[in-house]
Amino acid sequence: MEKLTLAATARTPEIIFDPAAGKLLLDGESYPEDVSRFCQPVMEAVNTYLTEAGATLTVEIKLIYFNSSSARALTELCDLFDARAADGANIQIIWFCDDDDDITREFAEDLAIDLEHVQITIAKLSENG
Repeated sequence: MEKLTLAATARTPEIIFDPAAGKLLLDGESYPEDVSRFCQPVMEAVNTYLTEAGATLTVEIKLIYFNSSSARALTELCDLFDARAADGANIQIIWFCDDDDDITREFAEDLAIDLEHVQITIAKLSENG
């Protein structure tokens, strides 16, 4: 499986999915015009990878802003993680938040409550990203 890299734009985050390393990074701002079209290749690649026996994935989310459509897409992605973890995949999510970003922290905390098979660790977003 090949590495998937989407460069950040003014409206979309940088996304790096490296199956060989078992890592997924979402970094930046997310408010694409068509969030479904933007997220589809990522969802498909991650889903394919996580159906492999013994799949392990570390997810780092460093989104400094995301709109409501992106929030729905993040929820769907986390639901996918939860379903694959229920099937045996080992998935760790680290969600980085600014100290003063209560909205993002509360969103991550709410997702963590809803997930049954994946734990979200909330970490401090450093000034260096």
